[in-house]
Amino acid sequence: MVFGLFSRKKTETDIVQDSQSQLRTPSPSIVEKQGSPSREPPLTPSPPPEGKPSDSSQLRKLIQTIPPQTLHTYTTSHLREPIDGTTLLSLTKFFSSLAPPPKLHCVRCHKEFFDIENTDRSCKVPHDDESAEVERVSAKAKGKGTLYETNWGCCGKTVEGDGDMGPPDGWCYEGEHTTDLKRARFRADSTLQDDKLV
Repeated sequence: MVFGLFSRKKTETDIVQDSQSQLRTPSPSIVEKQGSPSREPPLTPSPPPEGKPSDSSQLRKLIQTIPPQTLHTYTTSHLREPIDGTTLLSLTKFFSSLAPPPKLHCVRCHKEFFDIENTDRSCKVPHDDESAEVERVSAKAKGKGTLYETNWGCCGKTVEGDGDMGPPDGWCYEGEHTTDLKRARFRADSTLQDDKLV
């Protein structure tokens, strides 16, 4: 209501002039389709840039930022598509000197592994049920019957109960794979003569 005091009321001539005036915004021009070229992009992909790239540093940076598994998946999925002869020849020449790393054998868990994929949680060995020894702790404690403890010789851990509680939580050994027999010893009940490795 307050703003209406300061504005001028429109007369009939102002309303007619407003409806006849043209907006000053650009509008698309109407082009007849007779003889005019199509403005839609071609259905085929644009040709590759002419000439050879002179600097491989950008490509090197891109490849170094991509995780190996992603690069592997991307490469193998695009090799399923039809490839022209020159691209196939270039890729074959590029990958001809590539050799996979050797597979190694872990003497602790007896799994095959690549050295590049060897992490702190790669080698996992479960507890050995044969090494469990049940021991009587006390005849009566806190109003209960006889209490037992189960000693797991493989890792030296102790669990309450007479073996019915299962092994201790986690793995008996969790760490890196190894190919060295001297470093493979992990069991608490192993000796120099018997490393308890299978």
